[in-house]
Amino acid sequence: MPTTRIDMLVAMRTAQARRHHGARQRRDDEKRRRGAISDWADSTHLNSQFFEAGERCETPDRDLSTNPSREESMAYIKNIWYAAAWSSEIARDLFPRTIANEKIVFYRTELGEIAAIEDRCPHRFVPLHLGKLKGDIVECAYHGLCFDASGACTLNPHGDGKIPRAARVKAYKVVEKHSIAWIWLGDPESADADLIADFSVLTDPRFQTVSSYLHVAANYQLISDNLLDLSHGQYIHPMFANAEGPPRFEPEKDPTGHEVWARFSRPNQYPNKYFQMLGYPKDQRGDHRNYMRWSAPSLLLLDVGMTGVGRPVEEGLSIPTSHLLTPETDTTTHYFWAMSRDFRQADAALSDELLRVGVAVFDDEDKPVIEAQQRMIETSELMSLNPVLLQTDGPAVRARRVIEAGLKAELAN
Repeated sequence: MPTTRIDMLVAMRTAQARRHHGARQRRDDEKRRRGAISDWADSTHLNSQFFEAGERCETPDRDLSTNPSREESMAYIKNIWYAAAWSSEIARDLFPRTIANEKIVFYRTELGEIAAIEDRCPHRFVPLHLGKLKGDIVECAYHGLCFDASGACTLNPHGDGKIPRAARVKAYKVVEKHSIAWIWLGDPESADADLIADFSVLTDPRFQTVSSYLHVAANYQLISDNLLDLSHGQYIHPMFANAEGPPRFEPEKDPTGHEVWARFSRPNQYPNKYFQMLGYPKDQRGDHRNYMRWSAPSLLLLDVGMTGVGRPVEEGLSIPTSHLLTPETDTTTHYFWAMSRDFRQADAALSDELLRVGVAVFDDEDKPVIEAQQRMIETSELMSLNPVLLQTDGPAVRARRVIEAGLKAELAN
């Protein structure tokens, strides 16, 4: 025990040095872990046909005696388009939403355009959405500072009225496309609307669409994993189950850089309860397809339908389903979904039934399982826990690889 003031000072400095060394060691360990995951992603055969049952996802040179977890907020790709809201959600009022850990307030200008600025006054850090929208100006509820859509402070009602140079907030690029408000979190000058994934089916007049929103207490990549492996439908979704067992998985032969496909099919089978509800004859065999397209950062479009055995897709039922996943925080997700159909477009009762089924499937069946998974792994990164891999995990692992590569590229620049 230290007995003099010098002894106490030496002991205090030693403890500080140990804490500093420990923090630096943890940062170095995290860098090595991320590097190991990137090396693994680059070196592992990620095409689904190479995944063998019982294989584990191994990362080299990693201590498995501890439970790896994030000490800091996880990183997100910034220079990419995220679904921020359905266009109909944003009106002439202040609409707050957190996206990738960034707190943002949205509103429509008097011309009807969508503005998005940081939802935090730089004066005393009060949320701006608690204030008032005056014309196209947001007035802070606390001390009345005002900000325009560019993020600039336009009014300081106090003292000499001089506006401090630092009195501004971040502004975001937002565009509307396919009935969705898309946001670009990175450099606005790099935002190119042509890079938005194709969800034109949402506004295609040949289709009737129902849509909704779901908040999920889980990381967005866990939901993406779920959607890229539709074999789970045989066990979680009674309406999608089939007497002949799980669907056939078709490994992707020619993967592209920023797009992943997961194809599942049930050729020459009787329809499940879902297709019976849609009107496919119960006693007639057909070819059932589930082809999921994933685009970064986590935008999925499911081509789902059923036709007569060996018949063209155009002759059967098609009901493409959109799944737009936007990270809210590291452990919560904004889930925008929609079902579009090219048959019985004027059938309002069918629209109501599809909306009911969608809520039941996503909210009552998928969501509880995925949220339980998140609670089990807590804040750990899934791949760092060495999950056993099945052949059907190939597309989900490949999608994670695309995200990892995107993050790595942004950090390098």
